[in-house]
Amino acid sequence: MAYALLGVRLVVGIVFAASAFGKLRGAEAFRRFEEAARAMGVPARLNRPVAVAVILGECAAVVLLALEPGGAPGFVLTLLLLTAFTAGIVRTLRSGTKASCACFGATTVPIGRRHVVRNGVLLALALFGLAAALTGTAAPASTPGVLITAFGALTGALLVIFTDEIGTLFEDDTPRAPGRVRSSSSHPAR
Repeated sequence: MAYALLGVRLVVGIVFAASAFGKLRGAEAFRRFEEAARAMGVPARLNRPVAVAVILGECAAVVLLALEPGGAPGFVLTLLLLTAFTAGIVRTLRSGTKASCACFGATTVPIGRRHVVRNGVLLALALFGLAAALTGTAAPASTPGVLITAFGALTGALLVIFTDEIGTLFEDDTPRAPGRVRSSSSHPAR
């Protein structure tokens, strides 16, 4: 359990660190994040304070996840942030508003179901991490085990961070009509 908790702390911590860094890497990235927040329904007068609060929350989550014992306060904060982010994404999808996901900085990829799935995975990881942290799981003792766990966590975090890029690899840009899937064979069904 110790290595699982370490792995989850690292995945969630790396993802939140990359998210904060992506928004802070320059004025353009921060402006794009503000635009995305506005497109997701944040009122204009609250746009900058909300953007700053999100980034501060992400930075705080990273620090809290690194603290002992087990990073429980960090998991609580990540659960709150991820719940708010997911609610905003679902609201945007339901409204039909076209907005890009500026989760990790500037991007042109529109918000889609993959973002809900990504956040669902992160929510599940954070819930597991919180439960493990609250049980008082001991810290891992084996250096090779820690290194293997860190490598696996980095790999998992990169998959989360590059969700948009990975998702576009599997899109075929073919328009789909709603309804039943039809056979591609030239023979009608009998």
